[in-house]
Amino acid sequence: MKKFNIVVFILFISILTGCMDDFLERNPYGTIDENTFFTKAEHADLAAMACYKNLQKLNGHWADAQLELGMTGDFSSAGFKDAQPFYVGSFNPNESNVVKGIWKRAYEGIAVCNNNIAGVTNMDESIIDAEDKNQYLAEMRFIRAFWYFRLVQFYGDVPLRLEPVTDPTNDDVVQMAATSKEKVLTDLVIPDLTFAAKNLPEKWNDAYYNRATVGAAEAYLLEVNVYLGNYDEAITAGQEVLKQGYSLIENPGNVLRVDYEASPEIIFSVAFGNGVETYREYYFGTKEDLGEDGRIMRGDTYSGDYFYPSEEFVDFFQTIDGKSVEEGSEYYDENVTWKNRDPRFDCTFFTEMDEITTTTGEVFQWNPEWLVNKPTGFDIQKRGVWYGDNTWNKRTDIHLMRLPRVYLLMAEAYAQKNDFVNAAKYVEQVRSRARRFALDNSSKYVPEGLAPEQVLPAPAIASVEDAMAAINYEARVEFFAEDCIRYFDLKRWGKLSEEWSRVGNFLWNDKLYNLPIPSDELNANEKITQNHTGWGN
Repeated sequence: MKKFNIVVFILFISILTGCMDDFLERNPYGTIDENTFFTKAEHADLAAMACYKNLQKLNGHWADAQLELGMTGDFSSAGFKDAQPFYVGSFNPNESNVVKGIWKRAYEGIAVCNNNIAGVTNMDESIIDAEDKNQYLAEMRFIRAFWYFRLVQFYGDVPLRLEPVTDPTNDDVVQMAATSKEKVLTDLVIPDLTFAAKNLPEKWNDAYYNRATVGAAEAYLLEVNVYLGNYDEAITAGQEVLKQGYSLIENPGNVLRVDYEASPEIIFSVAFGNGVETYREYYFGTKEDLGEDGRIMRGDTYSGDYFYPSEEFVDFFQTIDGKSVEEGSEYYDENVTWKNRDPRFDCTFFTEMDEITTTTGEVFQWNPEWLVNKPTGFDIQKRGVWYGDNTWNKRTDIHLMRLPRVYLLMAEAYAQKNDFVNAAKYVEQVRSRARRFALDNSSKYVPEGLAPEQVLPAPAIASVEDAMAAINYEARVEFFAEDCIRYFDLKRWGKLSEEWSRVGNFLWNDKLYNLPIPSDELNANEKITQNHTGWGN
């Protein structure tokens, strides 16, 4: 299936995005001649598509995955060397590509949205009809809302700019104080998403499946309202998502595969056209090169750096009877730890159950001798990129919102309202897929003598604590290595300090709750101050 390929429109997009090297001077000043642009209906379409470009590198750095690291406990500090300062909370805010990159990338994206929203808004009805105009505005406002919500999730209070800068030399306009995160969300993010939900299409044609839809807008309204504690509004938005016809695919191991990028459970994702550089998948996988037998999965053969799962995360997966490893299930074998586990274990890590087809067409069972991750014992299968037709040009989409995320956010909203029946119902929507897959592949996953009703039974939910424990389990095993979902969840639940300090074995400092405002921004913007005194000025 053909992707929404931004590269096709690169000439137009370069015109629309301009050059934005500074932070709050984020305006493509002088790059668009409005006498010749925004003068045809198709210009509104190009303006909307230009807003997607910055999503391709969400933190503005080649290592897009860097924030998915040890803060959450999912990865081992034995892996990826560049990430070590994050495990122990000792990263330098003045040097961190993550700290600077997320901020810079977001405000560059917001600048493009603000500029193009203004341009399309001013297009006369003689050029474009109101319905089409509102649809393109809805796309741009959706992406602007996405960026601001992301900024709030990482930094807390941030500057709020709703209009393009017409004179970047005017400090009174360019420099801005931070706006409270609650005001950012209520004054911009929710109105933008609400407008988007009313004006976006339910579906685009197949060539443009990555473009925002009403389902995407409602899904983010759900998440933002859960973040704010507006649970009734969250549930209403979630119910609207569920009207859009999304469904789970059968095999949870296929959710991030290149050949399933348009699956019916993906609500919003970012596509990559040929030639777009991203290295994030290099650091997931197992042994790459089998010599004359071909290659398996693109890996980091240059520096040898890989992401390794932590031992704690490996042990977090339940056994097939729904018990934790600590509970001492009779089906857990400490000598063969991959056997008789939640099938998502096998979907996440390479095990001897996995059949491998190489680039030369050879078929093997995965061999433990191929193990790269000697420190913690399992190589990551999820998120890696299979060679397939032996090309280096494959890039996996960034999956930002899938249907299981909606189910678990709905479960959380109901749980916080003490509606444990509906909380259990939506947890079960996610868990039942893994159960069905195990039962459909019982020779691999279900030991002899275990009755079907004993396979990953639904957890008993009679309290908020029960519900959140069930949601935590399902979310952690379901969304491993998907954007920064685990990080966002831990922050929203008030658990980041507990988890991050446990992983890094350090004394927690409250300054770590939000990423620091980049020093470049502080130096350029006299109206903003650091978000915690512990970071200095």
